[in-house]
Amino acid sequence: MVDDGNGSGRRKPHVRTAAERASIVAETYKPGATVAGVARRHGIVASQLSGWRTAAKRKGEPDKGSGPAFAELSVLADALPATFDGIEIVCGAVSIRLPKSTAPKQITYIARGLAQSK
Repeated sequence: MVDDGNGSGRRKPHVRTAAERASIVAETYKPGATVAGVARRHGIVASQLSGWRTAAKRKGEPDKGSGPAFAELSVLADALPATFDGIEIVCGAVSIRLPKSTAPKQITYIARGLAQSK
């Protein structure tokens, strides 16, 4: 928001595009980020940003494949078993195996997370 210059301390609302809102919401999902911190950096209140996050989650609900989710995790000390009938994502020493039924949006989310962690 920007001060309207009349000295009353009121601020003019700053209208953000859908792309700007999506980018700001995406920042909140980065490791170590908080809604309050991201909101402060962009000059908005945390409740507004939380509303944008909720709207973004609802938008992705029909697929149920976007945003953070819980997944079963197994850590193996040895090499992975040879037979596997699904999707495997390998990034360095990390191998992630997913069932064939995994939603494309969820695969994209995982791949982006791995790319950002490098």
